[in-house]
Amino acid sequence: MDRVDKALLILPLLPLFDLVSTLFSLNLGGVEVGFLARPFLQQYGQIGLVFLAASASLIFLAFMGVVIYIKRLYVAEWRFKWMWYMLIIPVYWFFLLQAFYVSTVVSNFLVPLTPFLTQTILIRALPALAYFIGITVFTKQQISQLPHV
Repeated sequence: MDRVDKALLILPLLPLFDLVSTLFSLNLGGVEVGFLARPFLQQYGQIGLVFLAASASLIFLAFMGVVIYIKRLYVAEWRFKWMWYMLIIPVYWFFLLQAFYVSTVVSNFLVPLTPFLTQTILIRALPALAYFIGITVFTKQQISQLPHV
């Protein structure tokens, strides 16, 4: 497993961190604002959020398994430049998705402390941007070593 694989395998853990941060926020008077999570919370309560987080984790784990498999197959057999782009675009898309999840987790922990501050775009964007830059720097060496003609 290289750094890219390890970075991709962070994504299945993030729904669980989102669940913990959401429950923390709800216990301190926060409100669920997620367009997918809010109906689950209203219909099934906190157990609905647990089910949603577990489902998202399993789906992300399956996606990451496919991307890692394709990456290994690409390194071993494929040598077309367009295939390199077909691999790199989903990898960075998943890194961006991770960045938004991290931003949500950070915001959920900050909501009870500073409810008005977390409503600003800047506070939401800074953790996402910092995470995306960090994960890009962390995986840059392995991504640049992928063969591309």
